[in-house]
Amino acid sequence: VPPENVLNLIHAFHKNLLQVRRGGLHFKEQYYKCVRADEHSLYLQNVYGGLIVAKTKTFILVATYRVGMYPSVCVEAVEKL
Repeated sequence: VPPENVLNLIHAFHKNLLQVRRGGLHFKEQYYKCVRADEHSLYLQNVYGGLIVAKTKTFILVATYRVGMYPSVCVEAVEKL
């Protein structure tokens, strides 16, 4: 993942959560609309699929899914990690 995308995610969690809820997020040159956001996770989607971001003590986990895949399966897999 390019550094600007990583910094964008870190910034979203620490300083920009309300803005992400209202205006979505750009990641890897794609715009994602926010479905749900809190201090531990971001759930976003666009016409091509979705983006799940989860913050742990050490890492920020990023998972994507395509149209036709079940978002709930992606969410469940990320939460188990």
